[in-house]
Amino acid sequence: LLEASREMRSPAYLATDSHWAPTAMRHAAAQVADEIRPMLSADHAPLEHRRTSVTVVNLGDTAGMLNLPDGQQLYPRERVTIDRVLSGAGEPWAPAPDAEVLVLGDSFCNVYSHPGMGWGSSAGFIEQLSSSLARPVDRIVVNAGGSHTARQRLARELARDPDRLAGTRVVVYQFAMRELAFGDWKLFEMPGDALDRG
Repeated sequence: LLEASREMRSPAYLATDSHWAPTAMRHAAAQVADEIRPMLSADHAPLEHRRTSVTVVNLGDTAGMLNLPDGQQLYPRERVTIDRVLSGAGEPWAPAPDAEVLVLGDSFCNVYSHPGMGWGSSAGFIEQLSSSLARPVDRIVVNAGGSHTARQRLARELARDPDRLAGTRVVVYQFAMRELAFGDWKLFEMPGDALDRG
């Protein structure tokens, strides 16, 4: 409880980036795990994960958009600690297509997962959720996907394979809060019985 309280008092967002801070992201993943755990099958062998803390130093996207000159001191590079999630064998976490949990998301899922974003890898929201649940998790994540791109990709996958969600019990849909006010909430046709197959 003390650790959770400390994390909730930490800044929710990175100082130089538009995405959430690692502590806020880990707290959100733990809260989602607690919420969905009762919806999942009880007869499963816990998935073994190893966690390792890594320090990452980067200048975030909002500071980068200012096109400041090299050597500027107005926005110094930011240092954060991420918790990488590895398999029991020490391999980077990987999604599992047959998992009971599917996460749809955007760059908030990728910020600590995709090395190209500059904040590390194997340490994002989905990895933390998988670790908190001690279960495999699947993912459909699109950077800058807004309120519809991940849903659109799921619809396309279902059109190709109506059994895409056959083993899925829970779909977690992560999107930035701004999408509630400004998102393009397009509707997509899903195969008629696809959501009844889980």
